[in-house]
Amino acid sequence: MSEADDGGRAVLGAVAVAAAALAGFLFCLTPVAAWLDGAMLDASWRVLRKLETRPSAEDMIVVGIDPAAVSAIPQPPALWHEPLGLALARIAAARPRAIAFDFPLPDRSFDSIRPGLDRALFAGLATAVESGPFVTVLAIDARTRGAKRIHTPFLALLGESRLGIGMLAREADGVVRRFSLAIPTEDGAFPTLEGRLCRALKARCSDGLVNYALGAPLTYVSLKSVLETQDRAFIERLFRGRIVLVGEVQPFSDRVAVPVNLAGWETAERDSPAIVVHAQALRTAMAAAAPAEASRPFGMLLLTVAALLVLVRDWRLAAAWALLATAAALIGAIAALRGGLYVAPAAAVFALWTAVALRGALAWRAREKVVIPPSNFPHPR
Repeated sequence: MSEADDGGRAVLGAVAVAAAALAGFLFCLTPVAAWLDGAMLDASWRVLRKLETRPSAEDMIVVGIDPAAVSAIPQPPALWHEPLGLALARIAAARPRAIAFDFPLPDRSFDSIRPGLDRALFAGLATAVESGPFVTVLAIDARTRGAKRIHTPFLALLGESRLGIGMLAREADGVVRRFSLAIPTEDGAFPTLEGRLCRALKARCSDGLVNYALGAPLTYVSLKSVLETQDRAFIERLFRGRIVLVGEVQPFSDRVAVPVNLAGWETAERDSPAIVVHAQALRTAMAAAAPAEASRPFGMLLLTVAALLVLVRDWRLAAAWALLATAAALIGAIAALRGGLYVAPAAAVFALWTAVALRGALAWRAREKVVIPPSNFPHPR
């Protein structure tokens, strides 16, 4: 074989490696890659929870607005001033570490319907504010994307420092995998419910991926039980020294898609009450347990290494190596996530199989190359 042939093959191999790497890079920019990476991340969290649950230092409990509570309160939710005020006062009296209230506050006075309603809720809010860190949700209008109005006396009592945006960061497929401590606004940024709680608790928090392998499943006590019990010792045992989150836990309201449902009272895996996701995000933030995400240079290195598979001479051997490398990539991604590093594997796996396809194409080209034999006709004299 001539040096020219060797040089041509080397150039062709380099071009094929570059093509496979470029294909992987372009693929990682597509919605398909984002969906695959999200699905593999979800599966990784499920595997990690089955293998090992990392304990959480934060003691939390949910006060759930469940069907039993809704049935027990005769008024519509817009008129729940008295039960909510009473529940907040009872929780605050037990001296919890902090209270998060994920239920929209009234946007106007309802005293015209029944005198004293505003005062009942105001009294409960005031008791909660005086007891320690207290944060309530600032609801966002889905149509205008602006903050919903809060009745002026309630807003004056709370002040901006006790308001946090209750939005959860849903990805394109609707699953909540990340959280933020603040949401960008026209005037800068406004803290989320988790961000405001971190500030109130003077914790050094970080945002990013929600760590769904952190902490045991959460438990909840029904709002109905808090309202009906006369046992003060029972209330104190439930709430003293704990972070208390008040919110809906109904089966068909205020729910979000999650990789792992940490509501200990449910068996469904596909979605979870939003208040539980807020709690898991807060756990992650306060423990600084959000996995770091692999840098772009590291991702490019993985793509290049995967693309080198095109240099294997036999395409069948290349396919076998690709199978092994795919399995190693998936297992390695789970191991890295356990160690605190998130590596999105879809682009590298795509580059692997692109390299196999190119190797097969090059092999086919070599077989189909036409070689013209020397002529047997005599030369004219």
